[in-house]
Amino acid sequence: MDRITDILPTRVSLLQQAQSSRESAVWDELLLYYKPFITKILVRTGLRGSDLEDVRQQIFLKLWNGLKTYKRDEKRARFRNWLSTLIRNAAIDWYNANRHDRQKLPIDELGVNDLDPHLPEVECVIEKEWQRHIVETAMEQLKSVFSGKAFEVFAYSLQGVSSDEIARRLGIRKESVYVLKTRVKQRLHVEIRRLRLELEGECGDE
Repeated sequence: MDRITDILPTRVSLLQQAQSSRESAVWDELLLYYKPFITKILVRTGLRGSDLEDVRQQIFLKLWNGLKTYKRDEKRARFRNWLSTLIRNAAIDWYNANRHDRQKLPIDELGVNDLDPHLPEVECVIEKEWQRHIVETAMEQLKSVFSGKAFEVFAYSLQGVSSDEIARRLGIRKESVYVLKTRVKQRLHVEIRRLRLELEGECGDE
């Protein structure tokens, strides 16, 4: 078994460190992971420019203060649900405060795909975006782990390219394609598990 996988359940997660320590270095590292996700959700709800930055800073402040008292409860909301609620409520507050101003905007200045944060389906959107964010972040981590053609093989396979075609494009044997693809896939699962532990305090697959 992979040694990294072995130690995951017992190590102190980045989330736990942020809860027990107010060190700026820990907080900054946490935000490196959360900021892109938070930004993406706020943009989906119509925030732009200075409004986006203001609401994002409000969320950071609430996250900072909320982590002091947050307690994981498997029977209730998990951390990612708690964070999603925090983001959604901040978006709703902004939306309510700016509803009349938005109604005055020309139709071409309103995003046609902007989400109304009041709608219940926003929670599903946020959950899907979080899962996508975890996978994308894990994929970025793998780029620094695998050199040579291993990551290229895996990237092609995700695009639905056949093993024969991957072998042809990269000038390697078909058997090598299978080996490299399997190796990267296994490490991706480990990386996703690590990130979930770091950022959610969880390491299960559910």
